[in-house]
Amino acid sequence: MSMRLTSLLAALVTLAASSAAPAQTPPPPAQQSQSQLPPAGPQASPAGPAAAPAAPTTGPAAGAIGALDWLAGCWAGEVNHRDFTEQWTRPSAGMMLGLGHTVMGDRTESYEYMRIETRADGSIAYFAKPTDKAEEGFVYQGTRDDHGATSYVFSNPARDFPAEIAYTRTVAGELFAYVRGKINGAERQVIYPFRRVDCATGKPQ
Repeated sequence: MSMRLTSLLAALVTLAASSAAPAQTPPPPAQQSQSQLPPAGPQASPAGPAAAPAAPTTGPAAGAIGALDWLAGCWAGEVNHRDFTEQWTRPSAGMMLGLGHTVMGDRTESYEYMRIETRADGSIAYFAKPTDKAEEGFVYQGTRDDHGATSYVFSNPARDFPAEIAYTRTVAGELFAYVRGKINGAERQVIYPFRRVDCATGKPQ
């Protein structure tokens, strides 16, 4: 969700909200603030594609922000001739900071500032500030198994699209950012494949 969260990090990621996204462009997001975030914990009906993904099997209490340490570093991917990157800091003082960037040719199409933080109530939240958009917030719901890969799920069921952002880590160390929700009442998802790259050279590691 930039994935997005190259970005999510996505819709939240900027990538999903961008007009260049490889799926139907969602409407402009409504303004979101930390006080408007839903409570932590699995949702009864998480947003998803046509076949809704299973509910998270590991709750927030079982995974502190340190469980996302693997996300730290630089990631890059390419879809429809758009190059997108995300860079994340390691967890420190209950927070990770991220930056997403989407480029086509020599032109910047979008960028996004992101953070994952531990809130006062002990829950974990993902915030994204896409290009020229209000900040959006999603609460960590835990992890779920995705055919052997592990998805780290953030959701805000009060939103239509995106309602869910998931960073999925495969056993091979690959990263897929999923942005899910509803557009005009129909389930939609955008998938962004990432590979880990060297932050200085941009070359695959």
